Amino acid sequence: MKFFYIIILNLIFLSSSFFAEEGYTFQKLYEVEVELESTDKNSINEGMGKALKELMVKLSGTSGVNVDQEIRKATSQPEVYISQYKLSSRNEKIIGTFSFNGESIRKLLSDNSLPLWIGIKPKILLFLPCEEQVGLIHQDKSSREELDKLCSQVKKDIIRIGDTRNIIFIKPSLDLTDLRYIDVYQPKSINDFLNKIAERYSLSSWIICFIHDEFGVMMDKPNCLSSDSFKERVNMEQTIEILATSLSEDYQLRIDANLRAEIKLLISGIQRYSDLVLVEEIIESNVLVISSHLDSIQGSSITYQVEIKGSIADLEKLMNVNPHLSRRQDTQNNLQLEYLFRSRG
Repeated sequence: MKFFYIIILNLIFLSSSFFAEEGYTFQKLYEVEVELESTDKNSINEGMGKALKELMVKLSGTSGVNVDQEIRKATSQPEVYISQYKLSSRNEKIIGTFSFNGESIRKLLSDNSLPLWIGIKPKILLFLPCEEQVGLIHQDKSSREELDKLCSQVKKDIIRIGDTRNIIFIKPSLDLTDLRYIDVYQPKSINDFLNKIAERYSLSSWIICFIHDEFGVMMDKPNCLSSDSFKERVNMEQTIEILATSLSEDYQLRIDANLRAEIKLLISGIQRYSDLVLVEEIIESNVLVISSHLDSIQGSSITYQVEIKGSIADLEKLMNVNPHLSRRQDTQNNLQLEYLFRSRG
């Protein structure tokens, strides 16, 4: 059975580019860079597969997505999803840049009822005692230089790994208020102190990484603790994995490909032809849309008849994160979504 809904949408331009950072889910192409062993065909094919695996984790928000049978089949034939690629050199290394067709990749995930990251990056408080010099004593210049080098590398690694799981790390300002929290909570627990600072920055999660053990001896690799790792310090990769997994459900869309619905989209605020083109791009790039056609034009409003897979709630979740849509919250009809359109001149 098909159900009919009316969704009223108004567009908002947030940037000159159709695909802003928040619009990652809607991109036409996904570029992934990987290091290659050589420039021969086998090395390039291996690079394609590695790049596709990285993209699958990032776009699904799930590290285990690559064990799925259909994804394994896709990563064994990655050239099917490649639009173009180029080779370059950087620091005497061969770099392959692979561009994947966004529509095909999203279809692969949705057709197999695999999660799709909806485009929102959770913000996590990052605290590095080595960088902030909290509770650390440095005896000489060489020790300080070694500490700075290791601390800088830890920060880069955290940001790099977090990026693969769509996480943005936020550092505290460490002003007088933060420092007061350190003094107050230090005798109690790290958790209490970081929970309090995270709350101050309106963040629900945090991560802290140490380069010294409990005896003050510098370690080769850092161990970390997060708000979701149950007070157990583990390596950086595992800590971020635990944190990302606990957050993923709030930022994923899992589509039931067996569901179908026909929906009327009423889009208001259309002022020029370019607005109409943009609307068509938004609709056609939506992973839920099976087919669509323009039904009517009345003044600055247009109506589309759209067939989708999945549910109305799925469509709402995607529409709410589209960088060009600003939802109105005053609608009382739960079968109707309203968005505001603001043109930039």
